[in-house]
Amino acid sequence: MPQGIDDFTIVLPELTDMAACELKVYDGLDRLWRMVERYKMTAPIAIRVLDSKARCVRAIRGTRYQAAGWQLEDETTAVAQPLGGEVEFPLTINSQDAKGNILKMRLQLGVPKPELPSNHSHD
Repeated sequence: MPQGIDDFTIVLPELTDMAACELKVYDGLDRLWRMVERYKMTAPIAIRVLDSKARCVRAIRGTRYQAAGWQLEDETTAVAQPLGGEVEFPLTINSQDAKGNILKMRLQLGVPKPELPSNHSHD
């Protein structure tokens, strides 16, 4: 069974609304930021999240500051209308830096392990 997981694949542990989620979700995509740094991409980075039909789900601008690290700014409203529940995985993250270099990464949902109970009780 092929895993399909490589350096260019980000696995989300659960279904996340990538169009409406807070930017800290993107901030937490460590693999994306490691790849951006590995390829020495020049900020600002224009990040576009596309669904399986190449519709833009989210547009984000990432700027790197020496002291604070990556600062993300949402630009979605200027680019696309929300699709509602129509977003189809796998998603593609296209990141383009100030020099025009493009990094493409896949965003997949992780398959939950069957042995983990889905109903956690919180006291």
